[in-house]
Amino acid sequence: MFEPELSRAFLASSLTSDTAETPDPDGFLKERSESATYCVEEVPLDALPGWRSDEAIWHESSRFFTVEGVSVRTNFGPTPKWSQPIIVQSEIGILGILVRRISGVYHFLMQAKMEPGNSDLVQFAATVQATPSNYQRVHGGRSTPYLDYFLEHARRRLVFDQLLSEHGAWYLHKRNRNMIVEVPEDEHLLVAEDFTWLTLGQLRHQLQRGGRVNMNARTVLSGISYAMADGLAADDKFRDSFHRQVVESHTRGGGDAEVSAAITWFVDQKAKYMLDVRRIPLDAMDNWVRGTDSIRHRDDRHFRIVGMSVTATSREVNTWSQPMLEPTPGNIVALLCQRRSGILHVLVQAMAQPGLTDRLELAATVHLSPGNYTRSGDHPPLAEYVNAPESWVRVNAAQSEDGGRFLHADTTHLVVDVPEDHVVEAPDNYRWMTLGLLSRLIRSGYYVSIEARSLIACLL
Repeated sequence: MFEPELSRAFLASSLTSDTAETPDPDGFLKERSESATYCVEEVPLDALPGWRSDEAIWHESSRFFTVEGVSVRTNFGPTPKWSQPIIVQSEIGILGILVRRISGVYHFLMQAKMEPGNSDLVQFAATVQATPSNYQRVHGGRSTPYLDYFLEHARRRLVFDQLLSEHGAWYLHKRNRNMIVEVPEDEHLLVAEDFTWLTLGQLRHQLQRGGRVNMNARTVLSGISYAMADGLAADDKFRDSFHRQVVESHTRGGGDAEVSAAITWFVDQKAKYMLDVRRIPLDAMDNWVRGTDSIRHRDDRHFRIVGMSVTATSREVNTWSQPMLEPTPGNIVALLCQRRSGILHVLVQAMAQPGLTDRLELAATVHLSPGNYTRSGDHPPLAEYVNAPESWVRVNAAQSEDGGRFLHADTTHLVVDVPEDHVVEAPDNYRWMTLGLLSRLIRSGYYVSIEARSLIACLL
C-alpha cells in the first residue's frame, strides 16, 4: 500500500503544471528530436542482417526476441481456435522512473526516447527502459544511463516494484519489472541531455494530447495511487471536476475484504475458461502467408510481421535491423466509468488472450480491433459505447504501443463517463471496480492488462 502522505504528494504533483524548475515539455521534445538523425525503412523480412529465419525468426546471438507461431484453442469469445505469429521475449526488462522532490513537489525523470515503431518517433519514456540484452550491451552499443539506481536501490526509497504483463495478443508471456525509485533531495544527480524532470501535471497534459508519452512510461505511471491533499476539498475548480472523482475513487475499495472478493470472482472466471496455446513452426500456421517480404494473414487482417532497418543517432546503437509487428489500423480500447453509490467505478472484463501468463487478466471494457471482425455481429460486447455522446467522453487520445516491437501501433484510448441513471447491460465476466481496488491489484502482479493500465495512467 502507498503511504497516505506519498499519495497526497503525488496528487499535488499531478495538479502542478507550471514550474520554474522544468523546461517546456513540447519544446524539450522538439529540441531533442531535432538534435538527432532518424531513418526507419521497411526491408525484406528474410534479409535482415544478424537475423535467421527457419521454423522461427531469431537473432544470431540467441538474445533479444524471436518471432514464432502458436496454435490456440479456447472457449473464450466467438473464435474457438486459430493460429498466429507471436513475439517471444523471455527476458525481464526494467521499466523504471526516478522521482525526487524539487522545491517540495515530486518530479519524474523522463527521457526523450526514439523508438522506430512510434508514429511520433520521439516520446517521453521512463528513466530506464531496457532488457538485459540491451543493458548487458549484447548489441555492442553505449551503456544505459541511470541503470544502477534500479539494480542497486537498497539505499533509496522503493516506491513501486512489480512484474507486470504486456500485450497478450502479440507477446507470449512477456513481462517487465515496473519500478519507481525515489532519490533523496540532497543527492547529487547529473541530468543527461536527453533527460528532464517533469511533474505529473505536465505528464498529464502530454497524455491528454496523445502520442507524447510512450507505453512503457504509461504502465509505470499506472502504479501510482492518489489521496486527497489538504485544502483541495474546498477548491472550487477541483471540487466538482472529473479529476476529483478519479481521486476519490483511488481512495475507495482497496481494503482487504474488497480485494479478497474481487480475487475470488476473478479465480471463478479463470475456472470457466480454457486456453491451450502451443508453439508451432511459422510454416504450420493456418491462414497465414509467409513470404520473403513479410508474414501476413491470408485476408490481410489482424497484423503483419515485417522487416525494418533503423538509423537513430540518439540510441545506444546508431543502426540496426529487426522484425516488427504492424497491426491493422484503427484499434480502440475504451473504459466505461460511472458513479455508483456516489463513487466513480470503472467497468473491467476478465479477458483471455493467448500470450498471458495465466489465461485471463482484467482488461478494458471494450477492445475493438477492426481487422478482427468480418461481420458486424462479431463485435465485442458494449462496442456501441465507442460512439458515445461527446458529452460523456473524458479521454479521447491516440497512444502508441511498444514502439520497440510494434510498427505504427496507435490505439485510440477512450474513457466514457456514463450517467448514473444509465443502465449498462454487461456480461457475467464484467465487473465494476473502484480505482483504489484496481490500484491494489496492479501492485499485486498479473491481474490488470497493459491496455487497462494504460487507460488508468491517462486518468492521472
